[in-house]
Amino acid sequence: MASVQDTRRIERAVKRIQELRAWRHAAEAPIPDWTFTADGQTVPVAIGDFWPVVETPIEMHGVGTIPEEWQGQPVELEIWLGGEGLLTLSTGLQVGLDPFHHNFVLTESASGGERIEIAAELVPKGMFGSHVALPRIERAHFVVPNQAVRDLERDLSNIIEACEYLDPHEVVPLLLEVVEASLRELARAWPTATDVTVTRLVRGYDDPVGSGLASLPASYARDAPDVEPFSMPIWNLPPAPLPLQPLSPAALAAVAAARVVVADGLERIKRDYPPLGRIALTGHAHMDLAWLWPVAETRRKARRTFSNVLDLMSRYDDFRFNQSSAQLYAWVEEDDPDLFARVTERIAEGRWEPVGGSWVEPDCQVTGGEAFVRQLLYGQRYFAEKFGKRSAVAWLPDVFGFSPGIPQLLRGAGISRFFTIKLNWNETNNFPHDLFLWEGIDGSRVVANMFRNLDPAHGYNGSIRPRDILGTWRKFDGKRYSGESLLAFGWGDGGGGPTARMLENYDRLRDFPALPRLRMADLERFFADLPEHGLPRWVGELYLEYHRGTLTTQALVKLLNRAAEHRLLEAELFATIAGLDGGAYPQEQLETAWKSLLLNQFHDILPGSSIAEVYVDTHRELHAVVETATTARDEALRRIAGNSGAAELVTSILVANASLAARPLTVVLPSLPPKTGLMTVDGASLPTQAVATGVLVHDPDQVVPGIGRTVLSISPIRPPLPPRAINVAVKAGLAGVRLENDQLEIEIGADGTLHRIFDRVAGREALAGRANQIWAYVDKPRTYDAWDIEDGYQHDGTEIDTIIDMAVVESGPLRAAVRVVRAYRDSRIEQTYRLLAGSRQLEVATVIDWHERQVLLKALFPLAIHAREATFETMYGVVTRPTHRNTSWDAAKFEVSGHRFADLSEPGYGVALLNNGKYGHSVLDNVMALSLVRGPLYPDPYADDGRHEFAYAILPHPGDWTAAGIPAAAFAFNSPLLAMPAAGANAGTSSLLTAAGATMELGSVKRAEEREGIIVRLFEPNGGRGPVRLRFERPVAGVEAVNLLEEADPESVAGLTLEGDTVAFTVRPFQVVTLRVRFGMG
Repeated sequence: MASVQDTRRIERAVKRIQELRAWRHAAEAPIPDWTFTADGQTVPVAIGDFWPVVETPIEMHGVGTIPEEWQGQPVELEIWLGGEGLLTLSTGLQVGLDPFHHNFVLTESASGGERIEIAAELVPKGMFGSHVALPRIERAHFVVPNQAVRDLERDLSNIIEACEYLDPHEVVPLLLEVVEASLRELARAWPTATDVTVTRLVRGYDDPVGSGLASLPASYARDAPDVEPFSMPIWNLPPAPLPLQPLSPAALAAVAAARVVVADGLERIKRDYPPLGRIALTGHAHMDLAWLWPVAETRRKARRTFSNVLDLMSRYDDFRFNQSSAQLYAWVEEDDPDLFARVTERIAEGRWEPVGGSWVEPDCQVTGGEAFVRQLLYGQRYFAEKFGKRSAVAWLPDVFGFSPGIPQLLRGAGISRFFTIKLNWNETNNFPHDLFLWEGIDGSRVVANMFRNLDPAHGYNGSIRPRDILGTWRKFDGKRYSGESLLAFGWGDGGGGPTARMLENYDRLRDFPALPRLRMADLERFFADLPEHGLPRWVGELYLEYHRGTLTTQALVKLLNRAAEHRLLEAELFATIAGLDGGAYPQEQLETAWKSLLLNQFHDILPGSSIAEVYVDTHRELHAVVETATTARDEALRRIAGNSGAAELVTSILVANASLAARPLTVVLPSLPPKTGLMTVDGASLPTQAVATGVLVHDPDQVVPGIGRTVLSISPIRPPLPPRAINVAVKAGLAGVRLENDQLEIEIGADGTLHRIFDRVAGREALAGRANQIWAYVDKPRTYDAWDIEDGYQHDGTEIDTIIDMAVVESGPLRAAVRVVRAYRDSRIEQTYRLLAGSRQLEVATVIDWHERQVLLKALFPLAIHAREATFETMYGVVTRPTHRNTSWDAAKFEVSGHRFADLSEPGYGVALLNNGKYGHSVLDNVMALSLVRGPLYPDPYADDGRHEFAYAILPHPGDWTAAGIPAAAFAFNSPLLAMPAAGANAGTSSLLTAAGATMELGSVKRAEEREGIIVRLFEPNGGRGPVRLRFERPVAGVEAVNLLEEADPESVAGLTLEGDTVAFTVRPFQVVTLRVRFGMG
């Protein structure tokens, strides 16, 4: 701790520095003439006026003249018009306006008398989306800077802050002596006249940003003011007795002498206390593409931020900057082509780095494997096309945890380095590394780097100041492996970016006594120079012990995300198959749909942590993606089915399977002509059952080939069905309802829960107690409502056992169904249990009419399974997690991510839980739970309020999840068989390819982005290895292994050979295999 004497010395110096800030200007002149335009109406306004109307956005136009007497002097614009905005001046300057960027250089030497026009596009919002209820034109002045005073203030401010954070280092008293000697030199000629001093005192209470500070979080607002009040507020502040007066020549000489004292003193101290440590700096503006503001505002923020960065680059030659997200650049390219051209010039110069290699900075827990591939494919392609370069660094500072499938996918897109800082937010365990190798589920590794720069600093929104650079270096644990830490500087989240003050601090702190030495770094080069050998290794997921609620919040977005991922996969697959026979491939429509999905996988959209206005757009856009993909898929199926579009006699039904695995025939048709039936190609009659949505066709003995189709004939007469042993039965009684088929016996109790699932094949019970219990838990997080679920929530819950209706709604013989309706306060939960003949899967179709706030709804399944680990699907593979709470690391994983399935298996038996749009899971001991819906209040007070329609299923199985083919079952649950009326389709079955050998699952089949051929992407889902054989239905002219960017990569697939129509290779655990296949004639 500093001595009392040193503490007082610091306090005295701070007071003197505050006085210097009041002298930052030598002269000022107001810009008097303004107009305000909204809704096509223009009215005159003036400094001090409130906006006539508060809308988003509005326009202002101002005109001012630089005073003649300022000839030869530097002139700046100091301005605050009531909200964030973009300023365009008649001088050609374009800059963004926010509380940290409100002072702009107009000229280094005025001619005097210049007439300057200012056009402003403004929003009544703060950087973090907070609404400014009474926006006001608070400041619009030309000013002549007191540059020497500003320079001295910044010299001294940095020294004092260094003292505050270096304490109790022995250099601190020496630095304070330099400050005091400088102030003594200054005092020799510093103004003390009453009127002059009172004028500066009064102006000290008038910060140029004014009420703009109120729009910032408190921790940010502390760093924003240019000037501070002399003391506490005064009852009646007197008016300034004089206009601003410049300093006298003697005072200016004293300022210059004081700066010499500082420079000489620091140089002297540095000989004994040289810089310690090294920091590589990169300018940055974290830009949330939507969060507390809608996407439309982000597009405006991008223009403001990019404009400010370019302005700073024109003034500070050392300045380097990085920006991620191809989507952001694409918006600027569309919205402001001239600005984009200037950015492109700086990229070519090497001072602006496009980083990350992805379309956006996506969520990395909910996003599916193929969607993550497309993030990288479209991101890297955009960077290469527009800027002639790609990024080797995954830049994901603010993402809420990371799937262990990611390292392999990054490597496949040419990315070998990874950056985040979010793991510093862990609320239980400190993540042990900041420089390490991250190893994914397949064994792929990337070099991972973080820096630790949290409270009182701002993480990835860092600054060039002693607090940040010293704190970052001290907390850098990787010193033993690398002698330099990274630090990103610049205001962000809501954009803004670096400031002039930060860059001027750089010159003062780059070689400062006892602080780390600074340099402006090329980010890609910094990461390339990090060591790859000798680093600690972290294997598996990077689980964030925080923000667990984002796996469930905004449930409709999650549902649409899943639907969009599957519909796009289906559309590409069947359009590719149709295209092989001459059909048009809707490349442009599908790419546009993919990019819309990718945007809405941004890490504050898909997780559910944005405002309501964001989700108005997201729901519309994702519905459109699903519609576009469905239309493209159905058009392709119509072509495959031989439908020309004209009125034709439908004689058959084409049934298509988008899965790699063959599966039993189960499809619902809208209708069948009266007194007709369906037959297989070999003449066997197919059973049907009328259901609410049409006609169910179900025969477990008939199989639809993988990535293929079969054709069913419509018989003009209903042929007799042979006797069947495979049926489903239902029996209702006072105690509940019993469902059974040849696989399972299921008892649904009068309370609506599953009292029993008996496996007839295995001869054992699957449940350890009542299952599908629906529980409502108090859900009131400490801080981040939409983001978090609190540890211990399970101790404050109630089972929903109010049953208002139970009825048999389908009685077989192909499917039986029981509807259960529960009531909870102002909400209604309707669930329909469905069991098919011959099936091991019990579906729970769910409709929730939800009208609760701060309540978490979960479905619980106590299972007759004993296992120490549960398995959850993730990007192109699985992740296993403990079912116990032995350690704090285990206990922290009380809510975890799972994609289409979670499974609990013991040797010889297991139970899987499938879903079609849920991601939040928990498993404790033998109880598996699925999170269904939440009701947070912030930042969207109506999040999840309304109707939710989704499904999940419980699937007991002999063997473990790999032997039971659970990944294929989960795919099928999300991508049912498809039916299309056919007029000219060839009879029989057909499959683009069949797979044999080691188990594989489909990632995608699509037309190649460039060159001829199709792309076939498969992945090994079980963690196994072995030979694989793919047999194609048509002659193969050539095959090559490619990376995720569809470039030749022969080393990526072992043992790849082609013989006739068969491709063979060897696969390793969880490997993603991408092939370019060219077909010959025939």
